[in-house]
Amino acid sequence: MDIRTDSKGNPILDQLSEDGFVDLTFHIRDLTADGKHYHFHLAASHKRKTVGMDVVLVKGVKSALSAKMELIAKYVYRPRVVFRRSGAESDRLIAAIGELYGAKRAPKTMVDEETFTAIALHQGKLDIEREPVRLKLFGKDAEPIDEKAYYESFFNVDLANGFVFWNEKDPEYRKPLLRALGSG
Repeated sequence: MDIRTDSKGNPILDQLSEDGFVDLTFHIRDLTADGKHYHFHLAASHKRKTVGMDVVLVKGVKSALSAKMELIAKYVYRPRVVFRRSGAESDRLIAAIGELYGAKRAPKTMVDEETFTAIALHQGKLDIEREPVRLKLFGKDAEPIDEKAYYESFFNVDLANGFVFWNEKDPEYRKPLLRALGSG
């Protein structure tokens, strides 16, 4: 796959969007790991400005689907993915997402932190450090679930090649995602 980048090497944020879905492409920067988590910064370019955020991702993600395509409950990671505001570029990111979603009023700033439940949409063994991993993220999924706040997305992590593809699951989740990640 050819990824278009700006002069700083940041991928164009929405270059893979199609068919009415907004799919976002990021370069992974500053990848570090501790005993339980990967820490990295995501960067992209939107309208010639750098946008991005920090991410914390649990290590040791296991496939969440059995051979019969049934969910394996012990591999549902609650909350194991964290998005963190990294400054003005995160504010530009949430504003860009609002614009791409066609929001009448896009948020001006990103919240300091938002957590997600995650499952790996795979069967069999995974090696997140060597192969791309498709994650499904669930936002605002604490019981009892508030249907107006709840949202989902796909977060495909390719540590080996240094990219994340954050893809929209359904346009109906746009408003809840913007409310959860944005303020102001």
